[in-house]
Amino acid sequence: MSIHAWQLCSWPPYPWRLPDDCGQWPEFVHVQTTVSDDAMPGRGGLRQGDTVWMAQVGSMIVGVGWEWVELRRGVFMLKDPNYVTTNVKFLDDGLAPQREMDAIVSANRLAHALPWQEAVTQALAVRHKTEGAPTAAVCNLHPSRLVVLPRPQAPWPVAAAA
Repeated sequence: MSIHAWQLCSWPPYPWRLPDDCGQWPEFVHVQTTVSDDAMPGRGGLRQGDTVWMAQVGSMIVGVGWEWVELRRGVFMLKDPNYVTTNVKFLDDGLAPQREMDAIVSANRLAHALPWQEAVTQALAVRHKTEGAPTAAVCNLHPSRLVVLPRPQAPWPVAAAA
């Protein structure tokens, strides 16, 4: 099964307040990183792709993903920091839906807290070893296998009733 970042917006939405302390976040698991077959035009062979991460929040699987680009050899960044795709509907402190700009900030906090550059580096290493493969996936898990994630020490974040 292959999951691309853009597909996450079709998943059932999950309202969640992202705790200020990332130690209270559930454990996000790297699901897949893909490398595009085409290098970025005019950029000297620099690569691009997308990455997807998942976590279990309560009884729901949430996903977050984005496209990445190589700024220079070995240095990766979000292709568009305003477009991190997720099925999370971020809530504010009063458990009301966040305004669009605040939700973008929350999604970016989540993305920047994950070790995604390592996953991209590993995907590129795998791709280099298996040159000619259409995509390189570091890890390819089925979402139903994520239900056994260890619970963090702190209680799970509280989400508003859907």
